[in-house]
Amino acid sequence: MQSKIKNFVESIVILAILLVLIQTFLEDYAVLAGWSWNFRKILIFTGVGFDLFFSIEFLIRFFSALMQKKGSIYFMEGKGWIDFLASIPLLVLNSGPAFFAIITGSGFFFGMGGLLNILKIIKAIRIARVLRLLRILKIFRQIKHTGSVMAQRHVAKITTLSITSFVFTLLVFSIFSSLISLPSAEGKFIDNQKASISSFLENVKSENLSLSASNFSDYEEDLLIIKNNGQTIYSRYDNPFYATVFGPGDFQYFKTTEYEFFFDVRELAQIHATNNILFFLVVVMSVLVFLIYYSPHFALTVTDPIHVMKRGFLETDYNLEVEIPNSYKNDDIYKLGALYNEKYLPLKVRETDTNTGHTNLSMDDFEDLFK
Repeated sequence: MQSKIKNFVESIVILAILLVLIQTFLEDYAVLAGWSWNFRKILIFTGVGFDLFFSIEFLIRFFSALMQKKGSIYFMEGKGWIDFLASIPLLVLNSGPAFFAIITGSGFFFGMGGLLNILKIIKAIRIARVLRLLRILKIFRQIKHTGSVMAQRHVAKITTLSITSFVFTLLVFSIFSSLISLPSAEGKFIDNQKASISSFLENVKSENLSLSASNFSDYEEDLLIIKNNGQTIYSRYDNPFYATVFGPGDFQYFKTTEYEFFFDVRELAQIHATNNILFFLVVVMSVLVFLIYYSPHFALTVTDPIHVMKRGFLETDYNLEVEIPNSYKNDDIYKLGALYNEKYLPLKVRETDTNTGHTNLSMDDFEDLFK
């Protein structure tokens, strides 16, 4: 009964892994495709649910391992660190703040004007979502592709090392670029916004500003709203349009002594979404190449020859030779296979014939007797 419950829970986790991969892709694709805010909001809520589910799953597994005094074994050998990185940090630093901003109707986490470093760090954290793809290795552990524990462990390890190296390189570069002044799309975008605000304030100071909408729109095409002491003096769109199209992460907010400015940052979000989708597809292709191509290749060139020789050593009547491809004949495993074919198998056949009382005579040896 306990085994059935465990298998059922594992099946739910595997299903959640597949669904979260779809959700991760759609969340960025929705930004790139310009889907309405209502659809994107549903995807964000779904992302929070998945992050919460995987966070709870990690905590249960981790505390269960601690109770058995196997915490370090689970965290390192059991890939618990992947479970951790794909759950709690994303919940606390990415989907959680997004959820909070939506339910409170606040753009605090997204619209903090001028805080370029925070934007870059948030972008770096979002890159870590790609690590969710490594959880597909849980599914791989369920596949009895070759019946070889070595093959499964080897492919899982090389896949994990490759993907984490790629992701952590992106993370380190993103965080490093947030600490120094490197040219970036965010920096250029915010510089343009600050220039637009400076131009506006200079015109106000010189009393040359007309309050017509056409003059406001001349400053910056991404300018959405200007408020003066809480009163809206310019708005590019009407309120229903904002409610339908814009979410908390689609605008940038700046404030001076008397004025408040709101800028459209959907173009910047689309750049980030494009990069995220590119990273996602690179990791997906890498995982698929390892699981679909490299795994059978490893089985063919390593585990299959070992399997043949193992059966030959253990089973008396098993005399199949190791098939040696010409392109791999200089590999160590096939050199060993050649020795097995040329040295061990003849000795085995001879010993078997001796032990069973057989001789090397055939009917051809008695041919003269029947003439």
